[in-house]
Amino acid sequence: MEKTYCVKVAYDGSMFSGWAKQNDNSIRTVQSCIENVLSEITKEKTNIYGSGRTDKYVHAIDQCFHFKTKYELDKKILFKQMLIKQPEDIFFKSIKEVNSSFHSRFSIKKKTYLYKVNTGKFNIFERNYVLQYNKPIDIKKLKKASKNFIGEKNFLSYSTSESINSIRKIENIRIVKENDYVLFYFTGNGFLRSMIRMIVGTLLNHNENKTTIDDINYYLDNPKKGSSQAKADGCGLYLYKTVY
Repeated sequence: MEKTYCVKVAYDGSMFSGWAKQNDNSIRTVQSCIENVLSEITKEKTNIYGSGRTDKYVHAIDQCFHFKTKYELDKKILFKQMLIKQPEDIFFKSIKEVNSSFHSRFSIKKKTYLYKVNTGKFNIFERNYVLQYNKPIDIKKLKKASKNFIGEKNFLSYSTSESINSIRKIENIRIVKENDYVLFYFTGNGFLRSMIRMIVGTLLNHNENKTTIDDINYYLDNPKKGSSQAKADGCGLYLYKTVY
């Protein structure tokens, strides 16, 4: 009897070319690595479906994926085997059996991404995990500017997506300073490719007076793929939380 499982997973994106598997099997992706692990355990070709596709170098604290299998061993034994075989930069956090209609992408209610910026001195040991901005950020100024992105809008100008529907809803943007670090939290029902990185890049340009509030709204009111141009590096971005 076929079963459907939902798995929560974290990963260090530094050595991956993103989440989605590629036609070239030599390209290392999170999806292909996990599918290889599961296929080895279940002795059947196993396809997984994630809550979203993270780009190259992007990390995840709380990614979710589901898969279907006819594998008959107990869930606890299955999960134990997954933990034994997981690559060193992937960590399986939990597993649960779900209804066959469950879909990691389409069943999700909302997700939160975190973007981390270092405003202090360059830290070589964090270069793969935090954007090394290395200059002060006016938190009050960016909080005010970020309000322009909240709500249901056409984010095509802040995306490299090929999606036909570029309307997305951002519920909340929270900007927090912790010592030398500024943390940007974005919560919404879904995000386009590069959308958060382009919004962060635009906000950092605004911090340096390279982009105005009028510019921000112009790109929202006149959607054209990638026209806002600014894009922060992938290393500072984390899929932080998925809610079902």
